[in-house]
Amino acid sequence: MVDKNLGDKGDKRGITRRRFTLGVIIASIVGAFGSLLSLLKILAPAKEGGGYVSTIKPGDQLIYAQGANMGADIKVSALNAGESVLVYPAGKTSNPANIVQLIKLDEGAYKAPTDIKLTDQGLIAYSAICTHLGCTVSWVEKKKSPDTSYTECFCHNSIFDPTRGAKVLAGPAPIPLAQIGIKVKDNGTLVFTSDFKGPIGPQV
Repeated sequence: MVDKNLGDKGDKRGITRRRFTLGVIIASIVGAFGSLLSLLKILAPAKEGGGYVSTIKPGDQLIYAQGANMGADIKVSALNAGESVLVYPAGKTSNPANIVQLIKLDEGAYKAPTDIKLTDQGLIAYSAICTHLGCTVSWVEKKKSPDTSYTECFCHNSIFDPTRGAKVLAGPAPIPLAQIGIKVKDNGTLVFTSDFKGPIGPQV
């Protein structure tokens, strides 16, 4: 003969176990999600007023951000007209907001609203973070006509004109890339001479 009371207790114990197991699973998922958010907060650049916060200061040395020369000083002689490299300020490579696209064109190629005072010997620098969703921009080199080379974000195909203050030519980017001042030192290396002249990072 089956004890009805025992059956009821068995069912209740089963329900309790299921609830406990479900609670453990939910707690694990919440914990993992919280850890992920913390990690992303550490890795992502700090934001302020809709943009990222750079720690570049006047006098910071320009170094290669990638490639075989990563970490080495950049010299003006290393770039020909129509070429570009990604750079960081020396000692500040841990902040993704500091990445910069250094470009060399003919000095006469630049037009308003480019700030000519922030250029030197045909070299110009802009934030390398797309103002749409924050991807790192790339350089599209036109060897036959260097001054028609341009900057493009391949994530969503925003195109910027480096000769006109990184004006947006196409794509969803809402504003130009911010220009930053650079200067060639007597030994041919480069330093930053200003902060970014405008917001950097996603503006949507």
